[in-house]
Amino acid sequence: MCGVGEVETVGRILVVLLLAVLIVPALLLWRLWRHAGQRRQVNEGTLGFVVPTVEAERTLARWPVRARVLRTVGLGAGLLIIVLLGFIVGTRSVFLWPLALGLGYLLGVLAGELARPRPVWTVSRGPLGRIGEYIHPGLVWLLRGTALLAVAAGVTATLLSEPTRDGSALPMSCPGGGMELVGAGQITEYAVFLLILAAAGWLVSELTLLRIVGLPRAEELDDVPVDEALRSASAHASVAAASVLTLLPLGGFALVTGLAVVGSCANSDLLSIGLIGGGLAALLAGLLVAAFLPSWLRPVRRRADVRS
Repeated sequence: MCGVGEVETVGRILVVLLLAVLIVPALLLWRLWRHAGQRRQVNEGTLGFVVPTVEAERTLARWPVRARVLRTVGLGAGLLIIVLLGFIVGTRSVFLWPLALGLGYLLGVLAGELARPRPVWTVSRGPLGRIGEYIHPGLVWLLRGTALLAVAAGVTATLLSEPTRDGSALPMSCPGGGMELVGAGQITEYAVFLLILAAAGWLVSELTLLRIVGLPRAEELDDVPVDEALRSASAHASVAAASVLTLLPLGGFALVTGLAVVGSCANSDLLSIGLIGGGLAALLAGLLVAAFLPSWLRPVRRRADVRS
């Protein structure tokens, strides 16, 4: 049998590992998005050194209108979901109200970025650009990796779940021996919800990135900074919204499953701590990205002429 000192040592190691899982990815993500914010400041500052054409000014004015309308529609859809939940679940739905509003708004953000109007400036006949010119590739690949992980978790949980009297559960071989059903209740519903959100968010964001690259590029030299600023803002807003839409459900699913493992399996510290730590890390990362999202949703503005 292990002594008390050995148990305490193992416990400290697990706590340090959990903190590392939480802090290191969050710091890396924070640095990437902070650098992206500085890039936006540079893009908008550059607009003060040029005199865009009338077409570019018109594009700047038209660019945020449709996206703002669709974000409002998304909020309205969230309010409608709240009303429906009130009829279906009753007073218990009050805990779901922030989630419904957030879900509707994020879906509105994704739809708005995909539906941005085409620019009206003189079109360049040169080759198409690359998405890396407008957004750090690391942010895009983090979204893709997270979405792949969420889809894999959702598909696996859906395929392995077994029906129970209360709904569904995941069969799991416990370290202490025997087989237990983990998360009896709505585990399949949670997995399907995670799968749909992750797949939809990633797919719409990928379509938006493809559209950003495929839009006609500005030919006039003074319009090029406007073109790049608009593409960069749209790419970052779409990736940020899709990342939040993927990270928060994935984190919640992993956290709930990890807590269910603790209550179902004996001697399951390693598995449960891994799930709980991963879930908390995903939740922290999702909240961090959500904090950067509003700055990318504000319209791109041309500052005062700063030329000497």
